[in-house]
Amino acid sequence: MSFTAGFVSTRPLYAEVAVPVPIHGPLIYRLADGLLPLDGTEELVATPGSRVRITVGRRELRGVVLRLLDEPPAIDGEIKEIREVLDREPVLTNELLSLLTFTADYYLAPIGEVSRMMLPAKLAPWGERRVSLTNAGALAPPRDEAEARLVEYLLAKPRSRLVEVQRDLRISDLAARLEKLAKAGRVSLEEPGSRRGIRYVSAVELRPGELDELLEECGRSAQGRDVVRYLHDLGRPATLREVTGEVGCGDGVVRRLTELGLLRRFTQPERLDLGRHRLSDTAGRPDFELRPDQQQALDAMLNALSSRDDYTGFLLRGITGSGKTEVYLRAADEALRQGRGVVLLVPEIALVPSLARAAAARFGDALAILHSNLSNTEREQEWERLRRGEAKIVLGPRSALFAPLRNLGLVVVDEEHDNAYKQDKTPRYNGRDLALLRAQKEGAVAVLVSATPSLESRRNVELGKLQGLELTARAGHGALPEGILVDLKQEDRPLQPGEVLFSLRLLDEMHQALNAGDQIILLRNRRGYSPILMCRACGQDFRCEDCGLPFTYHRSGARLECHYCGRERPVPSRCSECGQTSLDPVGAGTERVEEQIREIFPDVVVDVLDADATRRPGGASKVLERFGAGETRILVGTQMVAKGHHFPNVALAAVLSADTYLGFPDFRAVERTYALLTQLAGRAGRGERPGRVVIQTFHPEHYAIQAALNHDDAAFVGPELHFRRNFHYPPYTRMVHLVYRHKDQRRARQEMEGLAARLANHPLARGVLITGPASAPLERLRGKWRFQLLLRSALGAQLRQLVREVVLPLALTDLTIDVDPYDLM
Repeated sequence: MSFTAGFVSTRPLYAEVAVPVPIHGPLIYRLADGLLPLDGTEELVATPGSRVRITVGRRELRGVVLRLLDEPPAIDGEIKEIREVLDREPVLTNELLSLLTFTADYYLAPIGEVSRMMLPAKLAPWGERRVSLTNAGALAPPRDEAEARLVEYLLAKPRSRLVEVQRDLRISDLAARLEKLAKAGRVSLEEPGSRRGIRYVSAVELRPGELDELLEECGRSAQGRDVVRYLHDLGRPATLREVTGEVGCGDGVVRRLTELGLLRRFTQPERLDLGRHRLSDTAGRPDFELRPDQQQALDAMLNALSSRDDYTGFLLRGITGSGKTEVYLRAADEALRQGRGVVLLVPEIALVPSLARAAAARFGDALAILHSNLSNTEREQEWERLRRGEAKIVLGPRSALFAPLRNLGLVVVDEEHDNAYKQDKTPRYNGRDLALLRAQKEGAVAVLVSATPSLESRRNVELGKLQGLELTARAGHGALPEGILVDLKQEDRPLQPGEVLFSLRLLDEMHQALNAGDQIILLRNRRGYSPILMCRACGQDFRCEDCGLPFTYHRSGARLECHYCGRERPVPSRCSECGQTSLDPVGAGTERVEEQIREIFPDVVVDVLDADATRRPGGASKVLERFGAGETRILVGTQMVAKGHHFPNVALAAVLSADTYLGFPDFRAVERTYALLTQLAGRAGRGERPGRVVIQTFHPEHYAIQAALNHDDAAFVGPELHFRRNFHYPPYTRMVHLVYRHKDQRRARQEMEGLAARLANHPLARGVLITGPASAPLERLRGKWRFQLLLRSALGAQLRQLVREVVLPLALTDLTIDVDPYDLM
């Protein structure tokens, strides 16, 4: 018997596919016969948002269907066929497809790279599920001709992949048929995850019906009746272990109810425990009245949520410790009550545990976590829970923005000013800005949250694009910490080579805090032991062969590491130039700070939170958990320690060098310094005891340092906006940063000079300020010389169109295009 039905050609016949290769537009493919509808009476197998298997050159890749076409565009060469459709239903909703195309267009990024970024790397294709006929299915008489063909096919080809069944049989409602047959126990569907280490457990589901009727069918078995009542009240399927444990019965009771047709038994992936990704001491749902300013902000959000399908954007600004989190979590509660989805974004994975603790206490299993530190299996599980609607709220850094939530109601971007929302590799998108766009496209409410809002967001409030909300007091009895400024130029004690880590005033404050039983946070925004290892005899420092920059010395692991390309080498015993053993570390990172603290306070427990700590078992969660439990008295870290943490016992926070960012050749250096100092100060004084913040600096008069010290936001904003306006920087202009890399320094310069000339001579360049070409601040990285161009214009659309017409056609493989850059290094 032939299993292939006759085919009548209908439209559409072609598809635009986003392919993960560095080209800026989609590729066109032809739909094979097995992927087309029958006489126009069935839905297409290939639909927008579904993944397909295609070939590019000789490579077999996966792409995402963007849209279907009746006719192919006029292109040269053969149009290849889509080899296989991988998903029964789209993995990207229409809303996410719209966000995908916007992201690629706005950030001038290859559309296939954007699609790959939006999906979990190992998300299993639906088409790889396998279907087998059960004994009941083989014995039962088929109900129609299509089912008869299906039974015969599965008898001949057991464990067939669904995509093969669809291709060969062309049954119009195959997906629905298989679901019904699986529920009836006549076929079994094998998930692809069972071949990748995912454990499957037995589960049961109660047959629909009135409770009294179901109980009557149970007979006299008291335990059987208890199982039916339990599942009826639960309102969802449950694992066999869950049922037997809650009811207190054996497997036999469940088996009998299944035989009676009251229960359907099936297997499902075992839910993985993500408890390690949140702090273990889970708090209960808080029960207290909001302050008037908090209630006013919440009321504005609730009013916006009540206007369904209408986008509203807010900027929630509040001093550190003012209870901003409580306000937006209550708004999330209302969104979930309305049956709508919620996205909670934080800038870094290190901030997930504390917010996950608060969210889990409120939302339980409705919460899903998505970030890159999850295993592939865990990430796929959370993605599928969101896609199936089992989870309604997702928490994570910027990539969680693309979670497959339907009926989106609220998007929150916490610490919205943080530059971690800007991705530093292709596609170079800004998660904060795309969060606003997704909320706008889906008629949701967006809330940007910060104690130190970005100048762009402040400007959007002025322009009416966002509504400003403000919290002006700290929660509870907390007060803003006392500011203590230390001018390092005035330190009159003998100085060791390098720099002063602990001024006399800071040491005195640390003694006071420790004697009072308080905790301390110290900020040193440089990891490792020292940034340079130098030979005292000849002055030789050890530099990365690919980047030309000094290796950072890590005493832990006795290694030299380049923090730009990742190259490592063991610490030498003697100088490679003069052969002497006089090698000294110069400068101090977090490791050296930790070492000196242990020498000064030998009985005090110290811990470090930096990028190295996040790679150790338990990562940042373990470090923060120890500090939150009071096991650690002093926490040393990079900027991670300044962000969003709530530790009531911290009475002293200090920055060892406030000048770290001020000297960066970047127009955002002052803004970053102010935000970092203000955020660090906010870690102190959140409990009953008053807090102090110590700022050590060689530039005590700088307006950003003075503003942070005195908690005077206006003293920073005024001078900084004046500088931005005068020199044509955001928020008054849009920018595109172009960086070209080449192993030959002369070739790199020539390419950028030619590109600058092409840009300057284009009609769209009128009104565009072109700076460069010039060597990048980090002139050589990973073995390549770097030259840059900076384009600025008040008209962002014109600026991007200029790049689209001049730069993209050149297809320079070593050229980086960064729209709205956050880092000019």
